Amino acid sequence: MMRKTNLKNFFYIAFYFILLSFLSCHRNQDTIVGRWTVDKVNVDFYEDAATPEMVRQFGEIEKGNIMVISKDSVLTLIMDGDTLTGRLSMQDGGLLWNGEPFGKIEDGLIKTEALTPMGTVRTSYKKVDR
Repeated sequence: MMRKTNLKNFFYIAFYFILLSFLSCHRNQDTIVGRWTVDKVNVDFYEDAATPEMVRQFGEIEKGNIMVISKDSVLTLIMDGDTLTGRLSMQDGGLLWNGEPFGKIEDGLIKTEALTPMGTVRTSYKKVDR
């Protein structure tokens, strides 16, 4: 039970770092407005910080994330039963959430990267509808 609690806490910490930014949609608005789901998760944790089972569980939890980007530059992220909302903007080709770096749009995907105390999490989101 303790391990599951630690994993859940880690999950929230990791997404706090990821989600401190996003996009104002003043350009490319129509290409990003809509619902996005996880396409791919790459979890690179330090061997001494996480067991293979923790890495697997974290990846499975991450795959359930959904982002909804609205025309009024709001990003809503639904993850593990929680909902986070923030203001989006774009700067120098990168995405910002509430003014903080979040990711980038590349090859039709939104790609994010989070550096955590346990390692790095890279997530790609694909658009599933408008």
